[in-house]
Amino acid sequence: MSQSSFQYHFQSIIWHILRSPVILLGVLAVLVVPAYVMGTRWAAQATAPAPADLFMQSVVKRDGNLGWHQLCPALQAQEPLAALTSQVEQQRIAESGEGLTLTVDYIGAYPRPHGGQIRLYVVTAHRPNGWVQQRTYSVYTQASGCVENVTNS
Repeated sequence: MSQSSFQYHFQSIIWHILRSPVILLGVLAVLVVPAYVMGTRWAAQATAPAPADLFMQSVVKRDGNLGWHQLCPALQAQEPLAALTSQVEQQRIAESGEGLTLTVDYIGAYPRPHGGQIRLYVVTAHRPNGWVQQRTYSVYTQASGCVENVTNS
């Protein structure tokens, strides 16, 4: 059998198989489903916020529960969830009559030598009378992404 006749025979078999709707659907499923799964995993990973970002959102939203869940287990053991949420609630009550609003801006990230990052943020406080103040926060994460330490200046 020559190469051209083999190629013709092979193409006719493929064409015959693809004309069958059941087989065509099977072939499409085998090709499309893995591509879809991989694409959605990549998209979910690309859009999932880092724990440090969620921690800083918890600061501006005064959400102790969200912030606590971003902490590394060693810090969670030192600061129980109930204690942290109570402190955050007291802070919220103290600020309630001031009309204070907070915003956070992500500045950038720098790798740490043994894994993890130092992520930089600027938190801006606004009051209705035009008063504005800013603080810079450095959020230290472990390789897993959990928040290990936070400093501000």
